[in-house]
Amino acid sequence: MARREKIDRVFQQRLEEFERRIFVLKIEYEKYFSGVEQIEPLRERDDIRRLLRDLQQVPVTNTAQKHKLRSLRARWNSMEMYWQRNLVMIERGTHPKMKFRARLAEQRRGTATPDAPRPERPRRLTAEEREDKAYQAVFDKYMETRQKCGQNTDLQYDSVREVLKKQVRTIKSRYRCKAVKFKITVEDGKAKVKAVPLR
Repeated sequence: MARREKIDRVFQQRLEEFERRIFVLKIEYEKYFSGVEQIEPLRERDDIRRLLRDLQQVPVTNTAQKHKLRSLRARWNSMEMYWQRNLVMIERGTHPKMKFRARLAEQRRGTATPDAPRPERPRRLTAEEREDKAYQAVFDKYMETRQKCGQNTDLQYDSVREVLKKQVRTIKSRYRCKAVKFKITVEDGKAKVKAVPLR
């Protein structure tokens, strides 16, 4: 008969607090990106980072709590990457919602008239940006599948992307194909990335 593992009640409460706070912060950032809130919730974001650092320093013996912490950390990392991408777009002036708000502000000031030419279409992504977007989609799906399989999700996007890029170069050279498609599979209870040459 398997021995029941002891649950640290205090640590469990802190995990639940961490989960609740990142959920609330996600809503706050959506409000910020949509223009409802004018100030980025940086203070709360820094507080949650400190909370995560504190949680990672606690020696955890319960397997379920370890898995919960890994899952929440992966979710947090994914959300931070998403927020950072949006913040970069805002800085560059390419964020769709910010463009919409700017056009509304111009119309209210009277600088834009109904007969004014329609705004330009969003610029097309460069080949490098399209490639990075595809790698990001593979990474997100891989992390999601690893989490479902109970595997470690403490992987960095940049490291995974470099491995995928090397696979693409190798397969293109070996099979002389024009493109490579990645599939996420589960084998023996573990998530794997398979590269398939496209002719």
